Amino acid sequence: SLHDALPIYVILIDTPGFSDTHVSDTEILRRIAEWMKDSYDDGVLLSGIIYLYSINDVRMDGPSLKNLRMMRKLCGTDSLKNVVLVTTMWEKVDKSQGLKRELELRVVFWKEMIDDGCTVARIMTETGDEARELVTSLLKNKPLSTKLQEELRSGKTLVQTEAGTEIRAEIVKLVEKLRKDHEADIADLRLAQQSRKNYLAII
Repeated sequence: SLHDALPIYVILIDTPGFSDTHVSDTEILRRIAEWMKDSYDDGVLLSGIIYLYSINDVRMDGPSLKNLRMMRKLCGTDSLKNVVLVTTMWEKVDKSQGLKRELELRVVFWKEMIDDGCTVARIMTETGDEARELVTSLLKNKPLSTKLQEELRSGKTLVQTEAGTEIRAEIVKLVEKLRKDHEADIADLRLAQQSRKNYLAII
């Protein structure tokens, strides 16, 4: 009977986002990977992954794109059917403007993930009811492992995983940018010094 049914326990994990100003992407990935590996070793799979995006954001910027890209690397294609891309903060925008931004997300930034099985949802109020309904709806999913869990279980180190490779590539690009910026600054300084010498010579 209904009264004899066992209670359902739901575990919600709030992960940090990448591009955090206080914690490096490498450390964020390490924390996520540590939890994912421990939970996988304990036989715990994920019924759903919720990606939250504020519809109040005027455009999809660099950090948002990085979070989306990293989530795809963490999940892998096979588990995207359990991923929900959720827009929030609808109470802070005009609804017509929000719908326009949501359409852009669907047909541009999220299109590939939607094609691979992700679904899209909205949380339009601050009451918490829609959020609870969303979590409840994920309980019907078949729990799946993520790409990162499978890679770690196969014996790969964190830096050898797709997510680790992505972060390493980001670090290489950052180092290269800093090097070019430094060289440009040195060139500007030398040009300024040369101009000053020429000016003094004329005087």
